[in-house]
Amino acid sequence: MKKTFTIVSSLLAISVLTLSFSCDDWKFKGSGESNGTDTTSVTKKDTGKLALPDDGKLVASTAYESGTDDHVYYRIPALIETPKHALLAFCEARNTKADFYEGNESQFTVTPVGSSKDRGDIDLVFKRSEDGGATWSNMQTIVDDKQNTCGNPVPVVEQSTGRIYLFWCWQSYPSSPVTSDLVSSADGKARSRRVFYCYSDDDGKTWSSQADASPALAATGWSWIATGPGHGIQKSEAPHAGRLVIPANHRENGNTDNYSHCYYSDDKGKTWHISGNTDLGGNESQIAELENGDLLINMRLADYDADMRASSLSTDGGTTWETMKLNSDLPDPGCQGSVSNYLSDGKPSETLLLSNVKSANVRSNLCISKSTDCGTTWTKAYTVYSSRAAYSDLIVLSDGSVAVLYEYGNGKYGKANPNEYIGFIRIPKSLTGTLLGIK
Repeated sequence: MKKTFTIVSSLLAISVLTLSFSCDDWKFKGSGESNGTDTTSVTKKDTGKLALPDDGKLVASTAYESGTDDHVYYRIPALIETPKHALLAFCEARNTKADFYEGNESQFTVTPVGSSKDRGDIDLVFKRSEDGGATWSNMQTIVDDKQNTCGNPVPVVEQSTGRIYLFWCWQSYPSSPVTSDLVSSADGKARSRRVFYCYSDDDGKTWSSQADASPALAATGWSWIATGPGHGIQKSEAPHAGRLVIPANHRENGNTDNYSHCYYSDDKGKTWHISGNTDLGGNESQIAELENGDLLINMRLADYDADMRASSLSTDGGTTWETMKLNSDLPDPGCQGSVSNYLSDGKPSETLLLSNVKSANVRSNLCISKSTDCGTTWTKAYTVYSSRAAYSDLIVLSDGSVAVLYEYGNGKYGKANPNEYIGFIRIPKSLTGTLLGIK
């Protein structure tokens, strides 16, 4: 199978590094009749808006619960609205050892497999909601590769075609021998972390086979790589209107130096490129488009003795990133967060919303914060969950409501742990003024 790998500039010139990967190099095999098609022959998306009753009440539900569906627990949520206005809730279905497993073994139907919580038998799954998150479908598995790790989901919708891309990362377990349905033993030994993606042309009901994009999207010298986690975006404004952007991060210098970056495509997902790095210290990240077309990347910090988040601007559509700024008004204990623009008639506005555990030293107090100055300053707008919580994904739906998919715990196994559940909350448009201060 032919693979292209084009280096346009040197890795040393970090700000202008561009690598490309073409999905034409992979013969996708669809898992349903509507998949496996070429990017030029997919169905045009419905251009309407989400139509749900707005009775002025919050919508809250539990999407995933630990100890169910033959998995120990669920982590790393990602959320999108599909072209036909369903919601897809992605996450990692983990059969690794959770903090609450020991002493509660009888409450689980499976035995954990792995060397740590984050490495071992982890599958990539999703659920679908047709009623704005009030209820969810049965869990469906997108990727289950033996005892290997399949995680860090990042979905994005290409709006002109309706194609949904899903990026994710693979890691071998055990390190040797590598046994996989997706990666050869030699490739697995050469790079234990790999970047994959698949797509759906039928609104997320079925998915193509998986494509290993690592030869182009994992640069030489990177010892660790991770996508997102959380949703990707498509730019609507110049420069580079229509560009698909996938947040990511990696490590260099012998696995010691952390950087955020992104992947981007200017041809509806046909080819993908690596952006330049942020400053040292960027980690798990999310990206939002600003009113003027610039991009803001908001990051979990690593390599810093700072209990807060950080951000950086890009004026060239995410190709390069400006000097990192610390966000002292976004306290953070070292955890993923999510940022979105509060769109106005489908266009970026002056308002940004961000979800994170707003605490300096413990994963608790999941809040939504608001910025009206391009992410320079933030004010707390709403508390989603005041007790133990962790990762989240915040998106703005086409009807103007705000949805958050988030990890939380209430003491199901005794002491509360933030990885017991993945919950969902939707703030209808009628409450965005009262609860979030959106005009």
